[in-house]
Formats: sequence, C-alpha cells, structure tokens
Amino acid sequence: MIDYPRTYFGWSASSPADYADPRSGLVVHYNGPPTDLDGHAACVSYWKNTRGHHVDGRGWDDIGYSFGVSVEGGIFEGRGLRRYQAAQGTFSGNANYYSVTLMIGEGERPTDAQIDGVRRLRAWLRSDHGVSGTVLGHRDFVSTSCPGSVLYALVENGTFTQAPGAPPGSGDEMLGLKVGDSGSRVTLLQQMLTYAGASLPEYGVDGSYGQETSAALLWVRKQMGSKATDGDTVTSYALAQLHAQIARHQSAAVG
Repeated sequence: MIDYPRTYFGWSASSPADYADPRSGLVVHYNGPPTDLDGHAACVSYWKNTRGHHVDGRGWDDIGYSFGVSVEGGIFEGRGLRRYQAAQGTFSGNANYYSVTLMIGEGERPTDAQIDGVRRLRAWLRSDHGVSGTVLGHRDFVSTSCPGSVLYALVENGTFTQAPGAPPGSGDEMLGLKVGDSGSRVTLLQQMLTYAGASLPEYGVDGSYGQETSAALLWVRKQMGSKATDGDTVTSYALAQLHAQIARHQSAAVG
C-alpha cells in the first residue's frame, strides 16, 4: 500500500529507528507553517528536507513520522512499519501509534486526494497489520496546535475513518453550526472567516460561536451579495458563500 518506499528517496530500505509494534491506531500531524506544496516534486523535496531537519537538526535517528501523504494523495514511507516514533511527544504515543503527516500547514486545507490517502493508509494498516482503526490528532497526546484546526476538525468528525473512496466531507462539518455552539467545528469556521477577510477583533478564534462570529459570517455573506440579515446559522448557502469569498479574498491578496 505504500506508494513511495524509503528507497525511492535514496534512503535505506529499513529505518534505523528502534523496533516497536504500534497497534493502537493512527495519529494525524501537519507541518505547522504553510507549505504551499503544489505537486509531486515539491512533496518529495519537502519529505527529504523534513528528514534532514529531523536527523541533522534534532539529532533523531530518522524522520519523525511513520508516513506522509502528499497533496496528490501518495503515501510516502517515513520510518514505516514496526518502528518507534518521534512524533507523538510521549513514550506511549510513540510506541503504540503510527503517525502520518499531511504535508500542509496552518491555513491550508487538505486536498480530497490527501483525505483519501489517509483513509487508504488506515485501511491497509487495519487489514494487513492488525492496527486499530482509531484516528487521533497530535494534540490528543501533548499540548500543541498540531494538526491545526482544519485537520483536527476532520479527525473529530470521523472524516478520516470513512472507507477509501467515500466523499471527502471537507467543509460539510460546519453545516448547521449556530450561535451558542462551541468546539473544534466552530474554531474551523472562525479560521475560515479570517481567511475570507472577516474580522474577529475582540475574541478572535476562540471556538465559541457568539455575536462576533455571527457578524463576521454576515459580513462574508454581504460581500457575496446575499440579502441575509444575520449570520446566526451556517446554512448551505452561507457555507457556499464563505468558500467563494475565501477564494476571492485569497486571489486578491496574491494579485
């Protein structure tokens, strides 16, 4: 199931990291800062550079992750099977769980191919190697922002535990949110509002859907010509307008 083994990157066939036999599940990670990767060659370069940073910069035995998934959905081998991790931040987490990084950073959304790549990896680990189907985020082990608000919302709503080939579900997780709600789905909504150019001046991205978030969503809808009078609920129209405004705002920023 590994699309690109270690030897593809010019590394030894087996990782020099210590032996382990993770069976408890898969942990999702991200890069931290945005990566802006746009194709296979860029992802290969990123993967090699990550290993160099981990080995030369941090003194680790190998790249910290078990696997990576490129923007095109390819599964890259890192430490691979039956190796102790350096990614989860705890002894138990590193010994009992495999890790996968999606090669994106804060503010970037996974491609549909990446989502399906994680699903393919999970299905293979379960069927061929007896690994639990549990999917967690790095922050479930230590206090960290990883894997970011976007990916962690997908961890929590079960997007990664669906079968390979199922609809990606990247976005629908916010449908139906309303004033008074809280949690990672609201955090994702607020983060996307800021990407659309909306302002959350008092409370910021706090995971609580209050009047400030409502006003920001209404502002986004007005930018797209909506006649809505409030932003109290994320309807299908509101979500579509949010995505459209993000695209317009980002395009203007680049231009």
